[in-house]
This record gives sequence, structure tokens and C-alpha cells, in this order.
Amino acid sequence: MLIVARKNLFSERTRLAISVGGIALAVFLIGVLLSLYRGWENKVGGFVEDSNVDVWIANEGAKDFLAAASLLPYDPSLGVDPCQQQIQAALQDPNRRSQAQKFPVQDIRECRPLIVRQMEGLKVEIQSGGEEKILKKMNLQFVGYDAGTQLGGPLRIVEGSTDAPKDNEVVVDEALGKRYGVQVGDTLKAGGRDWNVIAKSGGGDFVAAQTVFVSLDAAADALGFNDAKKTTFYVIRLKDGIDAKAFADGVDIPGVHALDRSAFASNTKDRILSNVLPILAVVLLLAFIVGLSVAGLTIYTATVEKSREYGILKAVGFRNSYLYRAVLEQSIVTGFLGFVIGIGLMLIIGPFAADVVPQFVIFTRWQDVLAVAGATLVMAGVAAYIPVRRLASIDPVAVFKA
Repeated sequence: MLIVARKNLFSERTRLAISVGGIALAVFLIGVLLSLYRGWENKVGGFVEDSNVDVWIANEGAKDFLAAASLLPYDPSLGVDPCQQQIQAALQDPNRRSQAQKFPVQDIRECRPLIVRQMEGLKVEIQSGGEEKILKKMNLQFVGYDAGTQLGGPLRIVEGSTDAPKDNEVVVDEALGKRYGVQVGDTLKAGGRDWNVIAKSGGGDFVAAQTVFVSLDAAADALGFNDAKKTTFYVIRLKDGIDAKAFADGVDIPGVHALDRSAFASNTKDRILSNVLPILAVVLLLAFIVGLSVAGLTIYTATVEKSREYGILKAVGFRNSYLYRAVLEQSIVTGFLGFVIGIGLMLIIGPFAADVVPQFVIFTRWQDVLAVAGATLVMAGVAAYIPVRRLASIDPVAVFKA
């Protein structure tokens, strides 16, 4: 049976190449898109997931790090942390007093403000006459954090000074170096000020924007938050043994809400991926249809051309089930060859593309490779269905008369 299938399959090399190529293209596209989705998923949520913040406090409705659509009261002149300020303000309001009394402040180790804003940044070069020459434009996630507690600060320093940034100093994510050539010692312009790059950090690449870290005071001064007595988030580190989700659920003060690290990271991923996922789904479907169409058409054509041979086999006693298996094996062999070539191309071209285009972030999991193999098997099975129906209609008598 396999000999018949292999003979029919390899008797026309050009047709085989077209069929295998169509499936390989489909496998390549499906594999790349799945790896791209996984890569973006890891990048977008990685900073929040790996941060030292257990609970994020934000305005009601502000749910993620990227949009940072939160504005909370904070007055540094009062000399107490933002959580205590929020509680004290709530205690003075009869309508909020009962909720404030339930705030689990005894579970908090540290609570500090964190300023986060999306903005455009410029890589500039200071000319001899003091004029600035714009070299690059970039999208930044501008973060002002408390240097004492390091809450919400860089995950790890990969190059440059390990000291916390002071006035007019900034730590940039290493992705800015790969994408825009930003190096330690360069000058960035953001928030209406010039910042000297003192270090590079890792883990803060959100694909669409990259994090830069300055001191809390410098960020507040640059953005006017000191005068407004505002901050973006309150970030909390809990005492050992305290469950972050239970703590967040216990915060019940009107106008603000709390999210544990896992929920905040999930919302941050959804901010990007919810817009991308429908596009990826459509392209995946089109890739599957292309592979199925090419494989189905070529296998059907080969089956029709071999109708006489199949008719002879039926005439000498071979059952339809035997012929069905022969066609199915042709389709499976074609699918296997296309799968191997497609996955091979993905593993070779993917990393190269990521080096050329930094936004092309791929991460390949073995589970996704198995999923692509399953999709290829489905392609092969469906592609064999129409030729099988053609075999069932072959009349051995008519074949001999012809």
C-alpha cells in the first residue's frame, strides 16, 4: 500500500514540489505567527510579572501599566507614604470612613508613589555651539521611581552604573540600544528636559515602547506633579506570607482599586494583544486555507490522472478502503515533508529576522510546534477527502472498456 502511494507521489516531482511547498509555506506562516504572539506576550507582561511590586493601587478604571491612565493624590511635603495619606484623607470623609478603617495597612512593608507616562523621546547630540541635533525619535514608557525602596524600578542593570539615577540622569532599557543605538553617555530629551544615560537595564521592552527610569523627584519636577500633588500609582511591597490577591481584594475605598501583580500583568498584556490577536487569527486562517488548497488540488489532480490504475486495482479485487489508505498516505507524506521544511525555515529565518527587526520578537515553544504538527495533519486529512470520494465513484468495468 505504501509502495503504491509512494510511486504515485514521486512519479511527478514538479507536482510534489508544489504541494510540499504550499504546505511548507502554510506551516512557516503559522509557526512564525504563533512564535511572534508568544514573544510579544512574554515581552509585554514580563516587566510587571518580574517586578518587586506585589500590589498596584490606581484610579478606578485604570488597569494596566502601558496606558497608565491613573492620577492619584500625593503630597510629599506631608512626610508620610501615599497609602497613609489616602487613609487619612478617607478617614476625614464620613462617606469613606468605614472603608478606610478596613484598609489592611498592617500587612504593608513599603508603599511608595510611582510616576508612569507614555511620551515621545529624542536621542539628541549636543553641537559645539550648544545646539541640539535630533538623531532618533522613539516611544518611551517614562518611569519615575523611589530610589530608596527601588519599587517599580529597573529589573536588572546590564551595562553602566549600578547607582540609582540622580537629577537629569536616566537608566534606559537595553532594547533602546538595539533599536535606536542609544548608548551609555548619550543624551535623551523627554518630558521637556535633557537626560544623561548612565546605564542600561533589561526586561523593560514593551515592543511598542521601552521603559526609561529616572528618580521620582526628577520625574515629578519634569512633569509638574509636585505642583499638582499627584502621582500615577501607589506601589506596595507586602510583608512576608501575605497573599497579594487577598490583600488587593480587601482594599475597598471609593475612587481607587487595587490589583495584584498577576492581574496587573494580565491586563497589561491584554492592552496590546487584544488588538493584535484578531489580526493574527485571520492570517493564521488564511495560511491554513492556502496550505489546504494547494495540497488538496495537487493530490486530487494526481488521483484523477491515476484513475485507470486505481480502476484496475479495484477490478482485481482491492477494496475501496485499500485505495483510500493509499491516497491518505500520499497526503500524509506530503504534509510531513511540508511540515519539516516549514518548521526548518521558521527556526532558521526567525532569529535572523529578529536581529534585523527588533520588534520581531519570537519565542517558540514545543507545545506550539506540536500544535502546528496537528494543524498539518488536519490539512493532510482534509486534502485527501475529495480524492477519496473520486475513487469511490470509479467503475472498474468502465476502465477496462476505455
